[in-house]
Amino acid sequence: MKSGRKSSSVDKAFELINAVSEAGQAGVSLGELAGQAGIAVSTAHRYVTSLLELGVLDRDAAGSYHLGVTLITLAGQYLEEDGLRAAARPYLVELVELSGETVHLGVPVGNQIVYVDKVESAKSVRLVSRIGSRSPLHCTAMGKAVLSLDDRRAEEILVGPLDRRTPKTLTGDALLAELRVVRDRGYAIDDEENEEGVRCVGLPIMNASGQPVGAFSVSAPANRFSLDDCHRLAPTALAMAADISRRIGYVIPRRARADARTPNGRDSTLI
Repeated sequence: MKSGRKSSSVDKAFELINAVSEAGQAGVSLGELAGQAGIAVSTAHRYVTSLLELGVLDRDAAGSYHLGVTLITLAGQYLEEDGLRAAARPYLVELVELSGETVHLGVPVGNQIVYVDKVESAKSVRLVSRIGSRSPLHCTAMGKAVLSLDDRRAEEILVGPLDRRTPKTLTGDALLAELRVVRDRGYAIDDEENEEGVRCVGLPIMNASGQPVGAFSVSAPANRFSLDDCHRLAPTALAMAADISRRIGYVIPRRARADARTPNGRDSTLI
């Protein structure tokens, strides 16, 4: 019989793993880990000793901690078995060829979007991002695309304080109004709301239960990717989102589709 309680030990272990992940290539010391987790150094040492033995963490010659090979193995297995990633990958490649810009695939985890795939732009000036990184749902194109179709998640996020990452970040009633617009038109735009100088257009991907299980986005420096560019790209991207959703089992509701056809004959109806 399963218990509804979470293990505080497991929670703390993952808190330490996340702290190491966020430290990046520089790594993090034992004392820094203890401070971030709010635990004694001796307690942190017990945790990291177990995580080192399991290969979840690694320690360099300077004593700093990094993510270990076990996580790489598990992540690789996840990516190989991930049906969403497999279904979306050909469309991500096609979208990069069409737009000339970087395309990301993400899944919602809590109040964040986690990047699970990426196809780079061939342009010399491009965005710095990596698979496994996280960004807030409320100020990213992928995140807003998901929130517009997930009322429960949106309500949970809207009741709490939201980080204004740039002067353009939307919160409160402005964000709620934006999510209504996104739901109506089927795509979201991050107009320098998550990072100054970066603009994105994002589309939700629906699963067999009719829930937004993920999203993809086209991202580029704002000086070469205008709002008009976002809107021009949207019809084709909407059609791709519908195709990916169908490939993972989503059944498009029966409705008038005459206005949902793109020039290439794809059906862009998603909701």
